[in-house]
Amino acid sequence: MNIDGSSNDDIIVQIIDYDEVPDSLFPFFTSYRIQFDPHIRCYGFFQTSELVAVAAVIPEESDFQGGFQSVGCPIIYVFEVRTDLQQKGLGTKCAKILVNSTLSDNTIQLCCISSIIPFWSKIGFEVRSIDQTFNFNKMVLRKEKDREKD
Repeated sequence: MNIDGSSNDDIIVQIIDYDEVPDSLFPFFTSYRIQFDPHIRCYGFFQTSELVAVAAVIPEESDFQGGFQSVGCPIIYVFEVRTDLQQKGLGTKCAKILVNSTLSDNTIQLCCISSIIPFWSKIGFEVRSIDQTFNFNKMVLRKEKDREKD
């Protein structure tokens, strides 16, 4: 079952401690771990009790004391599928579960490099701006309820 009690094609989502994520399986995720603060929520995606993907999300609440600042909606800070399981559709499945079932907010944002835009576009995110300093693309997903307001 997922955090919200639903099941999705044998993928189970659980809140996990970011220190439980193995460096050898998720090097990108763990390279950012040193920057995590206590407010970041980490999610583990399990298939037949095996950790297949992880995500770190900055929640929508703002004004953290000494931590990350939110922008009024959750930010997907890090998302990674195990290297040996990439290019098999698992990342798309897990990302859809994250934005559609796990995160209940109507607007979600993330930043990514240009080469990853097609992946997040399939999930429903759109590029809103580009940070020229780091060449990051700010992408925003607005669920159907919010899209009607645009």
